[in-house]
Amino acid sequence: MPTKASLAVLATAVSLCAQGDFDLDKATPGTLGSTLTLEITNAPANMPLLGMVSTTAGPTPIALLDPLDPRSVAVGVDLLGNWSLQTTSATGQSTINVGLPSSAAFQGFVFHWQAATLPGVTTLFDQISNAVTTHHVQDGTSAALPSALLSARAGATVCMAPSRNAGMGDFLLVSGATTEFFNFRTLDSEAGPAMNASRALHAYTTLNDGRVMFIGGLDATAAVTTSCEIYDPVADTFTTVAPLPGPRAGHAAATMPDGRVLVVGGTTNFTDLTAAILGVLDSTSIYDPAADSWSSGPNISSRRLVPALSRLSNGQMLVSGGIEVTIFFGIPIAAVSTNKAQRFNPTNNSWTSAPNMPAGRAYHHDNQVTLADGRLMLTGGVLLPSLLNAANAASIVDADIYDPVANSWSATTMSRARTGHSASLLPNGNVVVCGGSEGLLSAAVALDAVAVFDPTNGTWTDTAPMTVARVGHTAVVVPDGSVVLLGPDTSTEALHMN
Repeated sequence: MPTKASLAVLATAVSLCAQGDFDLDKATPGTLGSTLTLEITNAPANMPLLGMVSTTAGPTPIALLDPLDPRSVAVGVDLLGNWSLQTTSATGQSTINVGLPSSAAFQGFVFHWQAATLPGVTTLFDQISNAVTTHHVQDGTSAALPSALLSARAGATVCMAPSRNAGMGDFLLVSGATTEFFNFRTLDSEAGPAMNASRALHAYTTLNDGRVMFIGGLDATAAVTTSCEIYDPVADTFTTVAPLPGPRAGHAAATMPDGRVLVVGGTTNFTDLTAAILGVLDSTSIYDPAADSWSSGPNISSRRLVPALSRLSNGQMLVSGGIEVTIFFGIPIAAVSTNKAQRFNPTNNSWTSAPNMPAGRAYHHDNQVTLADGRLMLTGGVLLPSLLNAANAASIVDADIYDPVANSWSATTMSRARTGHSASLLPNGNVVVCGGSEGLLSAAVALDAVAVFDPTNGTWTDTAPMTVARVGHTAVVVPDGSVVLLGPDTSTEALHMN
């Protein structure tokens, strides 16, 4: 007669990790001092539901409780006394609410959760949910997440992945030619599909149908390329599409309301600084995803390297800043971070001048945020004072706001100058800016500093620093409202901003 211990060993060897019969998800970030809410959906109706929590991720054989069940759960039994019992609704829904302590002693705590309906036809457990990992820190602070990235991800592009985990916040990180998925439910990652070509200093934009297009950049040999490809999050594939009419790197791209993609500026050559400056473009190209074809658009007012291109709330496009290069008889005579801005009207295919920005800036395309009221906020970037003074290129402290309705700019100032930082729109409408570097680019100082901008009163507030300094990292606001910070190495952390 087998003993319970031998049954447990056998179950561990042959069991399937039971998860995913119904959905368990985080509705709140689990900030210390608040209520953590987990939501259950798509469960069997009107059945007892067991909420399980642990400080470990299991697996634990269910045979420890029911020798007839070969499955396992993704939680341990160390917090068995904290498991809860409730009943699902007529639509198979329920919630688990837990009041969290406010003590800093719990900073960075991680818990593992799963739920099961009771009873099954022949077993104690009926259906079992997916596993969920929660992360707990004090408001306005961050702490390391339980898992590292698979690879260092500097300057990674984010592609949302709504076809994974019921569309609850997973995303794909893309850098170089490799990718990895970040799992919002379990706060870890796994390998994703490879790109068709390695690229850096490329442009990217999310198409109106949710696919993400990668345009040009530097290939694996550091040559400027014309290649383009599109990531389809439903099929989880990269597909090569029509190449650019000419090579570009250090350009900007954005999707217009009609679905076409506008590409501006950049350079045709990155062999060295002189070649890059001589190759800077004032041309634009337009991609039609329906026809998989490119056409020429009207030129912008000057040659621009690393400008920003933004889709405005009124449907027009704004090109702002960038390193403006002046070439006279084939000789570069000026290069400066410009304050010029122009608006493109897709309906008549024309550019018109917009008011100058309060300050010149470049390399700010990835640090722009559209506020809840439709205004555009540009933060930090690079100030190149002149061609002859390139050694004094420095990070920028200005953060300026453009109102597309009034066609006007207003100036704000951060407490620290920043380049290579992240700027994220929070669910409450505030903007959080994390990390970056300050000072001269030739002697840059990496920052762990975090600041929050309140658009209602136009003020900045410094808050607790990140756990490590980050430059060229990625920040993603996930569905529970927390901010996940990843890279530029393999480290990860989450910031809670109520």
